[in-house]
Amino acid sequence: MERRDAGAGSLLGNVIWFVFAGWWLALGHIVTGIALCVTIIGIPLGIANFKLVPISLMPLGREIVPTDRPFATR
Repeated sequence: MERRDAGAGSLLGNVIWFVFAGWWLALGHIVTGIALCVTIIGIPLGIANFKLVPISLMPLGREIVPTDRPFATR
């Protein structure tokens, strides 16, 4: 969930993160997700890896919420 109060520092941090680490981490999640989806047992884990790609690309300004409260408020 995106945080509404994330400002310019979050944007700058995300750009720096993307250049130095984000795209490598996202590529690793994609490759691992594809490899896990080859087997039937690994499909749920592969899908979980694909869900982590956007967070690994730009993690700042995001808030992780529990799945039982998808629209949680602070």
